[in-house]
Amino acid sequence: MSGDGATEQAAEYVPEKVKKAEKKLEENPYDLDAWSILIREAQNQPIDKARKTYERLVAQFPSSGRFWKLYIEAEHLIFLCGLPSKY
Repeated sequence: MSGDGATEQAAEYVPEKVKKAEKKLEENPYDLDAWSILIREAQNQPIDKARKTYERLVAQFPSSGRFWKLYIEAEHLIFLCGLPSKY
């Protein structure tokens, strides 16, 4: 038995609240409650995994300085902490 299967399952796990938020966004791409859920989830992920969410967010709200700031801070964190890019 290999530990790789467990690692793959953990990497693919998507919380139910995130699935519901994604479904809400399919119906209404401007649903700020759904975006808030996705933002919180992204903030707890390494930037390589979170980047897609931030890119979608700023594409949907290109004039929102608040959302751009969140994205920039997440990207900049790897430089401030000296973390490898996978974080």
